[in-house]
Amino acid sequence: MATSVRVQLKVLGQPIEAEVPMPPATVRLDAVLPLLRRLDDKAVDLAVAKTEAETGERVSCSKGCSACCRSQPVPVTPPEAYALWLLVSELPEPRQAEIRGRFAANVTALSEAGFIDRYLERPRTLRADDAEPLARAYFALGLDCPFLSNHACSIYSERPFVCRQYLVMSPVAMCANPFDEPVRVVPTAVRFAHAMLETGEAFLKVSQETIPLALALEYVDRHKAELEQMFPAEAVFRDAIARLTTLSANAME
Repeated sequence: MATSVRVQLKVLGQPIEAEVPMPPATVRLDAVLPLLRRLDDKAVDLAVAKTEAETGERVSCSKGCSACCRSQPVPVTPPEAYALWLLVSELPEPRQAEIRGRFAANVTALSEAGFIDRYLERPRTLRADDAEPLARAYFALGLDCPFLSNHACSIYSERPFVCRQYLVMSPVAMCANPFDEPVRVVPTAVRFAHAMLETGEAFLKVSQETIPLALALEYVDRHKAELEQMFPAEAVFRDAIARLTTLSANAME
């Protein structure tokens, strides 16, 4: 009997592989995240190596460079939001109270700015033309990620897909104003967040959109029953990998 789930994909012409312990028969959608994260890390490593070889430049990001953890909306998928909610609920005190306080402060700031409903409404009615102005307005609030500690990510191994993939080649100073500076991001063709959103819609039968990490706990509080639904593990894992493979192949065409 198999004791693990192993998946192999081809990225940039090279195979990547990840393995996780066999899940129980039924799972929530966030159960597939550990497998996708491991694949994501390997896909990003290949993208970085390819970009550095082609350009002769190095990735500018390093521990202590926290510009992207400050002010950015940091979009997360609903299953990632639930995983963060669960992570916070399992933190020991007083750390848990500290993190919850940071989330609450960000929710208050976003509420006072009138952004809560625009980010959490369902279905999302935000037009493409409104996306950048809204992102700029969010950025202007200067909200730190609740998990940022001493200029470093305190949940690095469990950080969202977007945090794993947002790596820049341009000078670090440009990240302080990414809307108006020519920030150059390492191109990644493997679309993990999109695959997770599509899998969520397939199983939950409702529209799925990313939400700012700062609103993750608020989102889960509103949709907890939905996010705690259980589904056959094999179906969830197969669906997520199939969508990941299809989306990535289309992105590279």
